[in-house]
Amino acid sequence: MKKSLLLAAILSLAIPFGQAKAEETPTYRISGADRYETAVNISTEGWETSEVAVIATGRDYPDALSATPLAYKYDAPLLLTTANSLPTSVKSELKRLKVKTVILIGGKGVISSNVESEIKSLGISSVTRISGADRYETSVKIAEQVGSPGAVVVATGEGFVDALSIAPIAAQLEMPILLTRKNSVPASVSQFVKNQKPLESFVIGGTGVIGDSVAKSFPGYDRISGINRYATNSKVIEYFAEVLDMDLPVIATGQNFPDALAGSAFAAATWNPVILTHPTNPDIYTKDTVQNYSHLAETYFVLGGESVVSENAINALLNQ
Repeated sequence: MKKSLLLAAILSLAIPFGQAKAEETPTYRISGADRYETAVNISTEGWETSEVAVIATGRDYPDALSATPLAYKYDAPLLLTTANSLPTSVKSELKRLKVKTVILIGGKGVISSNVESEIKSLGISSVTRISGADRYETSVKIAEQVGSPGAVVVATGEGFVDALSIAPIAAQLEMPILLTRKNSVPASVSQFVKNQKPLESFVIGGTGVIGDSVAKSFPGYDRISGINRYATNSKVIEYFAEVLDMDLPVIATGQNFPDALAGSAFAAATWNPVILTHPTNPDIYTKDTVQNYSHLAETYFVLGGESVVSENAINALLNQ
């Protein structure tokens, strides 16, 4: 990841390491007119150039949940598109980045052939697509591209928050994210685990989303969960805190997926977590997480506009 000039300028103004309290640490909001432009602006802040871009649908989450480790592998931003046309802002960003290869996540039902044609019309001849028969097989296909893992992450395919809580960390540790059902492991996932023989598995979320029988079917599993999505997010960050820098934490809404998805690649590139928050009334677990690591933070990146994560929410997180 090549830090933008603006990012470098922000960091030059940051409070020296070890002296910051949360309320003294600067925040920098990255937003756009919509989720597509927000993802573009995240890319603009994080990358000066990139030969590769990963593009997922901005309309639904399942195919995209496993994409962050793949983006990290190629030091690539994660951009979003509509099903049938590539947003103008995304076209401009692909040009600015000087992208040579685009990896589309999902089948033609979620990203149509027309989008592929529009990308090629920009002079990008290398456009590949990773997809499976369903969200579970798609996660396996992505995992195969990430590489042979020593460990895997297991998250539900029926919701987005748990996978996005672990996404930047999974990317940093080169662990693929496999999706599963609550009470049964999809055949494609089971076969991947059998073939790859990972030594360790991190099951994200409680028994309400991934049952014990499913968790126990993964080798050397350790379950990381909390009483709600924000507690789980906090538990994930706490569990992996020693391998995180925590100097540039990313704050995103936990009520929707697009900003946290695009932000996860941004966070992974700087070895930081995505902290999920309620958009207006932060959970006590989120507050505690921000405060517990505030002495390490140089800048908090807030994703999305005021209607997505309110200033009141940010003030509640930082001023305690």
